[in-house]
Amino acid sequence: VLQHVRLPLLSPKFLVGTVGSDPLIKSDEECRDLVDEAKNYLLLPQERPLMQGPRTRPRKPIRCGEVLFAGGWCSGDAISSVERYDPQTNEWRMVASMSKRRCGVGVSVLDDLLYAVGGHDGSSYLNSVER
Repeated sequence: VLQHVRLPLLSPKFLVGTVGSDPLIKSDEECRDLVDEAKNYLLLPQERPLMQGPRTRPRKPIRCGEVLFAGGWCSGDAISSVERYDPQTNEWRMVASMSKRRCGVGVSVLDDLLYAVGGHDGSSYLNSVER
């Protein structure tokens, strides 16, 4: 799965401090090679034209360049908000609130509707779905 992550586009601090130091990454040779590839991309800007590939190109947005975020953590509490980020204007907008606070929630889109599945409300795991 890690070969599909665009590691070269991460910040160097996150790549080295979080990804590169993770025990699962460190214990797998293929994962270590991918992290090394990303480090080389970040450390050798003059070589970047030779290193171009799927992991070095940002993904293209599918809809209007906006990204939806549902649930998560804020100041240690699970949240219920669904927000939209527009990278063109660098602005966040509240879209809706879910009926329950959710972090670690699974989300999917079907027929232009966003579904939130499961997650954790800060005290217990959820087995519910909302759209």
